[in-house]
Amino acid sequence: MTRLIAPTALALAAALALAACAPAESAPASSEAAPPESAWPRTVELDGGSAEIPAEPQRIVALSTETSDLALELVGPERVAAVSSGSVAEGAGNQVALAEQVDTVLETQTTPDPEQILALEPDLVLLTERHDGEQAAADLLEGTGIPVLAFDDEDFQTLDGIQGGVEVLGEALGAEDEAARIVADMAERRTEIDAEATGGEVPRVLLLMARGGQQMVQPAGTLMSHLVEEAGGEVVGSGPSAVPADPERLVEIAPDVIVVEDFRGAGLGPFQQLLASPALAEVPAVADDEVHLVSGAIASDTAGTAAVDGLAEISALLN
Repeated sequence: MTRLIAPTALALAAALALAACAPAESAPASSEAAPPESAWPRTVELDGGSAEIPAEPQRIVALSTETSDLALELVGPERVAAVSSGSVAEGAGNQVALAEQVDTVLETQTTPDPEQILALEPDLVLLTERHDGEQAAADLLEGTGIPVLAFDDEDFQTLDGIQGGVEVLGEALGAEDEAARIVADMAERRTEIDAEATGGEVPRVLLLMARGGQQMVQPAGTLMSHLVEEAGGEVVGSGPSAVPADPERLVEIAPDVIVVEDFRGAGLGPFQQLLASPALAEVPAVADDEVHLVSGAIASDTAGTAAVDGLAEISALLN
């Protein structure tokens, strides 16, 4: 669920808030035609919450890969003051060429620094609350007088959620027409991909990921899980959290297909020793050569609109 934070002014942030709401003639030019004057201020509403955005944002600071990519896709780099480091990383961001045109790149952190963010003089802050530190930063920014859109991580774990996020951002950025075009394209592609599925036997699919040198079974509820299910597969072996992917566990699960997340171009490298274990020789996915690599850029929770590419690739593997 997206949390829309309605800003309230604090005395210590009054000057900064005033600068963030400077007249349009002193702001960078918009990449789109300016909306009618009556369009601003506007109140963005979702799930019973609301946030007032006083003017078309011209200095957008995006703290997560997916919000950075979506803002760039909707309005281009001219109105984005800072992006997440994930957006300029090959194999992670999906708008790298646009992200590289933004002056400031912020390291992705589980606890963003509010002072660093405020120093950029944003008129809109975008973030995804995946950790307690990000939630705390959102709470601190709430009182600065600057609008903050804080998405829940679950908003980017399904294609419907991503499409909804695009619509929310389109309204917040004054880019409704572009958002509608993107959502319509996603919906059309999903329909085409689903129509191509064979509807035959449902393969049992195990999802693997690597972080910090550890090989793990992905937790349930990830975007990749959703894509596998929409493509006609059954995700097996997943639980509430990631667990070690040891040979004994994989033998017990006995998946028909193993899908490995290619994390920032690491490929199958982190999994070579695991997959070469003699204990896995009779596991159907290994015995039948059904171990596949899918880029995290199109199938992880930060994929954004590129998740439709992830659906197409996974559907082709399973069908």
